[in-house]
Parts: sequence; C-alpha cells; structure tokens
Amino acid sequence: LACGLAISMLTCDTLQRIDVIDPVLEIVDKEIRPMIKMLTGKEATSLHLFGVRMKVSGMLKQTVPPAKAALYAIGMAKLFVLEIGPLLTALLLCGRIGGSYAGKVATMHATAQTKLLKTLGISPIAWSLFPAVCAGLIAGPLLTSIGTALALFAGAQMGPIYGIGSSDKYWEQVRTTIFPDLRLKGLVEEELQISGSYYDILIELATYPPVYHVCKAVAFMIIILGVAELCARMRMNVTPRGVPRVITQSVVTAGLLVILADW
Repeated sequence: LACGLAISMLTCDTLQRIDVIDPVLEIVDKEIRPMIKMLTGKEATSLHLFGVRMKVSGMLKQTVPPAKAALYAIGMAKLFVLEIGPLLTALLLCGRIGGSYAGKVATMHATAQTKLLKTLGISPIAWSLFPAVCAGLIAGPLLTSIGTALALFAGAQMGPIYGIGSSDKYWEQVRTTIFPDLRLKGLVEEELQISGSYYDILIELATYPPVYHVCKAVAFMIIILGVAELCARMRMNVTPRGVPRVITQSVVTAGLLVILADW
C-alpha cells in the first residue's frame, strides 16, 4: 500500500507537470504561417494565426487529459501486476517466510530433533519442507495478489486528487489492461502447425498478465524456500547460538536471488 501511494503520487505529479500545449502551439506558429501562404498566396494575418491557435488549443485540452489518465492507469496496472507487485512481496516474504523456515530447521538441528526424526524412520525433509512448500505456494500468490490490489486501489485514490482522470475510468482501464482479450492465433488458424501455433498459444498464455503474475509469485516462493532449506541443511552441527546467522544468510541470499531472477 505504501509503495502504491508513493509511486502513484510520483506518477501523478509528473503527469501533472507535463505541458504539451505550449510546445505544440510553438510548432503550429512556425509551420502554419508558410502553409497559409502556400495555400492562399497571401501572408497569414494575426487573425488567422489566432483562430488556428484557439482551435488547436481547444483540441489539445480535450484530448490530453484523457490520454494522461489512460497512460496513468495502464502504467500502474502493468507496473504492479507484472513487476513491482511480485518483486516487493517476494522481498518481504524472504524475511517472513524464508527466515522463519530457516530458523525452524536450524533450531531442529541445534536441538537434535533432526537426528530424532531419522531414528524414528521419518525423513526430516518430508517433515518440514513439504508442508512449508504447500503452504508457501498458496500464500505467496495470494499475498502478492492482495498487495497488488491494494497498490492499484491507492492509485485509484491518488489520480482524481491530482486531477488525473476519474476513479471509474481508472478501474475500467486497469481492468482492460490486466485482462486483455486472448487472441490464441493457433486455435483460429485453418491449418495448425505443431511447431509454431501451439508454441504461440503457450507463450500467449504464459505472458497473460494474471498468469504471469501468479507464475512469478510461485517462482519467487520456490527460490525463497529452496534457499532457506539449503542454508539450514548445510549446517548440520549448528548450535543454538548460530541460528541467527543461518537466518541472516537465508534472508540475504534469497533476496539477492529473487532480484536476480526478476532481472
């Protein structure tokens, strides 16, 4: 939510400061005078130029605000659904889930719980990792979607405050950006070619914004839990005093790998 407010305020302020009317009118003044002379054979009068300027200015005042509103909504939707939403949520979960899991496994090593599980014939990985993966694969996309929705909601509140469109137009543009029409070229072509058409369908489905959003969240969660598992399992003889070091190593390494994977 805080990131959504910050980015939406910065974007609104930037769009509000952009003025295209004066530069366009300067270009009109330079270009319209020789054009009028070419068409009429006479020099353009001040009245002609004033009329053209008024007409162009009126057209710009009608078209520029909706264009800014559309650009703002599309930018917010694509930025948070495709990039910022999954990345920021994953970085937060590196500490909350990854650090917690690494600390849990390291504590099991430090208190000999792992050896006890092996003595009882129970796999320590199956005991700790599988439930964490199942929970993480559910919680990761869910928390990412909630965070993205809150950021987009913050954008809907900031836009009208800065005079960038209305809330209804914003949500309409966000909806069409997040859920565009699927073309699925391979299904509508008369001759399906396995080498090309099905590959195009797969690429289009994988890059569909909601699917891409969930896939990134799942991939980041696998990285977080995998790094936590490796960092904790590598230190078989860890002591209770070394558990915080395992947690720090897991959080830092997972955060760097998440950023690298997003890049």
